[in-house]
Amino acid sequence: MPPTIVLIVITVLMTIVLAHGYRTLTALLVLRSLPSADTDTPSSIVDGETVALTGKLTVEEPVETAAAVVEDADRPVGAYLWRSRFSDNTNSDLTIEEWGWERQNWHTFASGIEWGRFGVEAGSRTVRIDPSWLRTALDAERLDELEIGGVNKHDRLSVYLWDSWYTYLRNRIEHRSFQQFAGYVQRHNAEIDLDRYLLEARPLLEGDEVSISGEIHLEQGEPVLRGTDNVPLLLSDKGFNEHRKWLKRRVLRKGAFITGLLVVAVSLRFEFYIPLGILVVGWLLYGAYNFVQDAGSFLEWIRG
Repeated sequence: MPPTIVLIVITVLMTIVLAHGYRTLTALLVLRSLPSADTDTPSSIVDGETVALTGKLTVEEPVETAAAVVEDADRPVGAYLWRSRFSDNTNSDLTIEEWGWERQNWHTFASGIEWGRFGVEAGSRTVRIDPSWLRTALDAERLDELEIGGVNKHDRLSVYLWDSWYTYLRNRIEHRSFQQFAGYVQRHNAEIDLDRYLLEARPLLEGDEVSISGEIHLEQGEPVLRGTDNVPLLLSDKGFNEHRKWLKRRVLRKGAFITGLLVVAVSLRFEFYIPLGILVVGWLLYGAYNFVQDAGSFLEWIRG
């Protein structure tokens, strides 16, 4: 029987394997749900039918915070995926403007999606998009309910909407200080400096080509596409084929990661410690690499 400390390590490794195994399983389910190719509007729309569309985004009412997310946007913003992040630097005087978002290590503590009234051109008609299922399925926060400051939880096993398998938005990314959202988000206390917190967003603007699938419903004669527990809403600005390729790569990486941890756990059960040593050395090298990168960025900022 291995020593108690080894049994604890095995338990920790198996917990990580189970968490990532579940994520891999959900990725496979999403992969199965993805349409085989980018498609046009069906000849007829049937209430409750699963539909996949590729077309231009139309915006009837822009998202409320569009100006804060996309500076000087030349087109209306229909929706955007976002995540809120805090830095691990301990200098309370360093703001994003001074230090730069690129030079800091950021940790996500919330994520969600905001939208106005928007849809996709489908032939001679427009199908309105209701992304509320994404918010519900991932237990995502509304941006106007987000509290900045205080104790920001950073759970590496959490699955944020930003990192979910359901969306693949890659055409545009915005980085904004939360100072842009003063008066919209909530602060833990008056001393919180919003310029030390980062919002990243992946917006969808009018005219962008998007691919989306879900369940269609007719509401007062208007077709509306949304997600359900049986038919997830899948959204991409790179097409279904690119979404599928990305998912396959992520599944392969996670599969390799899970296999490696299983090998270490099994070897520990039989008191064979070389795989654990390799894992520890790899983790230390990775940490050293990140430290060197961070130190280089800091020195570059000082010289600048």
